[in-house]
Amino acid sequence: MVVHHGLQGRSRVTLRRDDARSHARSLPSMRFRTVRSKQFMRRGAAMARACQPVSSSGQRLQTGSGLTFGALSEMRMNIHSHSYRALMPPPVPAPQPSAALSERHIRILDAAERVFARAGFHAATMQDVAAEAGMSPGNLYRYFSAKDAIIEGMTERDRSLIAEDFGNLCPNNGALLDQLEKLGRRHLVHQPREKAVIALQIWAEAARNPGMARMCADIEGTVIEGLAAAIRDAKANGELAPRLDEGRFLMAISMMADGFFCRRAMDPNFDLTAAADTLFDGMRQLAQTMLLPETETQS
Repeated sequence: MVVHHGLQGRSRVTLRRDDARSHARSLPSMRFRTVRSKQFMRRGAAMARACQPVSSSGQRLQTGSGLTFGALSEMRMNIHSHSYRALMPPPVPAPQPSAALSERHIRILDAAERVFARAGFHAATMQDVAAEAGMSPGNLYRYFSAKDAIIEGMTERDRSLIAEDFGNLCPNNGALLDQLEKLGRRHLVHQPREKAVIALQIWAEAARNPGMARMCADIEGTVIEGLAAAIRDAKANGELAPRLDEGRFLMAISMMADGFFCRRAMDPNFDLTAAADTLFDGMRQLAQTMLLPETETQS
């Protein structure tokens, strides 16, 4: 204890003794923190030993100089994270191409089409799709892991519908060109304009995205395969000319349909009725005039 002589002759005591008492009171808290730290380090060391690789003889292998306090903290946080994920509901398996889509999958894909048509693939977010579908983002991720998975689901749904439609082309259902016009109007005219907008975005993305290009090629291959088989049957039963150049005819109507989609996507005032009539009249004229020379035969 040190005594200082202050004003009016009074003595003022600087309480080193009180400082010592304050320090003594803080010791239990310090000891508690020290014990907790040691306990934490012991648990971290046990975790590190549990994660340490074991040789065939049962001896633990050394993988480094040891875990730092930061590494142990990160390990602890990861354990809590995995515990939280374990409480999350499991993801819903994506439907196989041949399986019917669930009501929830259909709702998400329809919502995604509206969002992508408004904002575009890159600007739209999973949160936007979830809000449009009327569900939480966490629930959305149970069905689709990312935007690319949603886009893949959209294209696969379209491919399946197209494959089913063209697979139903049959001479018993009437003239082939009449059936083709009915299908064309269903997919090009009666669908909402958003379908054309999304198709345009997919084609643009396919120019720099190999995965998207493969999906587009799959849809194109499905259409061409169905059409080629139907045209061969129509030529065999005399409905179409035997000398019809199948390759050029299929290329021509495919490009005409693509152009129709592009114009509809870009022009909100596009005259659907006049354009559709022009498209299908042109298809019928090409079927009569796009012939091989008489000296040539098709393989």
